[in-house]
Amino acid sequence: MSALLNKQYTLGQLYNMADQCSHEYPETLARKIEILSEVQIIIGRKAADAVRDYKHKYAERKRVYAEAYVSASKDKAQRAELAVVDLRIEEADLEAEKVRWTNAVTSNEQVINALKYSLRVLLNEYDNLANDRR
Repeated sequence: MSALLNKQYTLGQLYNMADQCSHEYPETLARKIEILSEVQIIIGRKAADAVRDYKHKYAERKRVYAEAYVSASKDKAQRAELAVVDLRIEEADLEAEKVRWTNAVTSNEQVINALKYSLRVLLNEYDNLANDRR
């Protein structure tokens, strides 16, 4: 990890730094890949946190449903469903957040791979230019 990335940056700051890197020079393109790799670590953690939060809410909903079902004397399923309506809404929001962060990880990974390919092409071009000058 570079010395620059030893400091804590927000995702916005890292994206701004990456956007300032030129695609015309191998050094700056490699720097952009390095910054986006740091972004990948951060959004990967956020995706994992979102999955955990969703699973916790899911477990809570299942528990509340079971408790309501067991304690109801009649219309057990209906009473249990009514007991978890708000939890289902919260769970849906957390699932959406989980999907959002998972998609961000995938998207960022695809950008990094495309930039790696561009870097290889750029390095080959520089290598060919150097060979032509000999």
